[in-house]
Amino acid sequence: MQKTCKQCAQLFEITQEDLAFYDKISPVFAGKKYSIPVPTLCYFCRMIRRLSFRKERWLYNRTCDLSGKQMVSAYPRESIINRRFPQFPVYSNDEWWSDKWDAKIFGRSYEFSKPFFDQFFALQALVPRMSLIQQKPMENSVYCNAASRCKNCYLIFSANQNEDCYYASWINYSKDCVDNLSVQGCELCYDCITCTDCYHCFFSQEAKNCTDCYFVKNCLGCKDCFMSVNLVQKQYCIFNKQYSKEEYFKKLKSIDFGSREVIKNLKLQFKEICQKSVVKYYVGAANENSTGNYLNNTKNCLTCFEFADCEDASYSMNINKAKNVMDYSHWGENAEMMYECQACGYDVYNMAFCNLCWSGCNNLLYCDNCFSSQNCFACVGLRKDSYCILNRQYTKSEYEDLVPRIIEHMKKTPETASRHVASGEPEQTGGYGEFFPEVYSPFAYNESLAYEHLPLSKEDVLARGWQWLDRNQGYEYQGPKVNIPDNIKNVPDDITQKILTCSVTGNFYKVIPKELKFYKEQNLAVPDKSPDQRHLERLALRNPRRLWDRACVKCKAPIKTSYAPERPEIVYCEACYLKEVY
Repeated sequence: MQKTCKQCAQLFEITQEDLAFYDKISPVFAGKKYSIPVPTLCYFCRMIRRLSFRKERWLYNRTCDLSGKQMVSAYPRESIINRRFPQFPVYSNDEWWSDKWDAKIFGRSYEFSKPFFDQFFALQALVPRMSLIQQKPMENSVYCNAASRCKNCYLIFSANQNEDCYYASWINYSKDCVDNLSVQGCELCYDCITCTDCYHCFFSQEAKNCTDCYFVKNCLGCKDCFMSVNLVQKQYCIFNKQYSKEEYFKKLKSIDFGSREVIKNLKLQFKEICQKSVVKYYVGAANENSTGNYLNNTKNCLTCFEFADCEDASYSMNINKAKNVMDYSHWGENAEMMYECQACGYDVYNMAFCNLCWSGCNNLLYCDNCFSSQNCFACVGLRKDSYCILNRQYTKSEYEDLVPRIIEHMKKTPETASRHVASGEPEQTGGYGEFFPEVYSPFAYNESLAYEHLPLSKEDVLARGWQWLDRNQGYEYQGPKVNIPDNIKNVPDDITQKILTCSVTGNFYKVIPKELKFYKEQNLAVPDKSPDQRHLERLALRNPRRLWDRACVKCKAPIKTSYAPERPEIVYCEACYLKEVY
């Protein structure tokens, strides 16, 4: 079945496997199944819709709305253009988890005279939220968001079970790592992208089980290699050429990685090498009947990205340890039967259209920020509750009678939201079977993760009726500009007390003491760009979450790949790539 995406107007296909999953995930009440309809958006637009509800990087100082104490928060005090409802109260995480309040005091009855989403988000505007998305235990990691079980970490996001890590996104099970994107099980790694189980690797991409490597890409099980691609279990290689141990270290010693200018030139050289190299049509290993990119140990995972240890999934991204899921973004960790959910994880089961629900949740529909709860519908901020609707408590029989009636009401009452378009016509923004519409996101679009994957201008965002936040750093600091020495050997310790200016954006940033210690121990130059700019430059080196139909350059076999047809890389199917490399 082919449909036209109501947002981007592109054709997309609904497969028989998709239909089978919609049937399997559809809820049943009193023996009657309430079928989930097929989506109205393509998978990429569905992803953008979910990620508009995910904010990671932007943090603010503000006061707790319960105690009045200063805290770090993902929610600014500034007004956001186009906000549909008043902003909810924000509590510090400790106050939020305390027994000083109960989300059920905001419970209300469902009104069949009003649209569902208007009622749901009116409730959300009242229920307090945690200042940061953190799952305990978190130790000495105040400046982290969308993070769980981290220790001594700073400005890491989409991060789980890390220690002594700084400046990273989608980092898991790692230690002593700085400035990374999408790394798993790594230690002492710097400025790496999509690396797994690596130790002491710098400026490397898509490496696995590598040690003591600089500027390597698509390398497996390598040690002591420099400026090389597509190597397997090699040691002492430079530009893919074999050297003796003595020759290798003599040449490596002549390169001063402590110089920022040297690193800049090496990065340009490495990029040119990578663009001319042979690449496998996707990045990953140990996958069966799977399509997408950055896949490891998956089976039957179709159009998935940044996936590990998953089975029977589709149209999903940034997931570890899950099965039987579709349109699922971020987290996992023993997750099953999930549909159109964002940031739900740790032992979750049978949930649809949920946002930020974790720790043993199951059988939830249209819930937000609920924890260890079961059998709830349209609830916000619940903890260890069950059989609630709009935060109001019901008996099991009352719950199973009312939810089907609300679903039928949702089917008959299309949701609308005003758009700033010339026609003035409202846009249908969703109903039963759709995730929360972007217009209801608590975040400005340009601060959400959606903006990283689909950058839009302020004008375009406002024209869609979405939210925008104007940022202004100019008033924060008017002191003298600090010159950062090119070489780490010349960087004084008191630079950690200075406010630095990004050489690209002009935004301000700092170097923290532990970070400087890392640079000095590893002989690495202090960056002259802000952490946000460095993150954007790493993102630009990764392939998009889209697939194109192409042919293997060598054997002409059809492949689905995230390398667009106009890209300069030489793209091989897996069989041809393995013959070339092994």
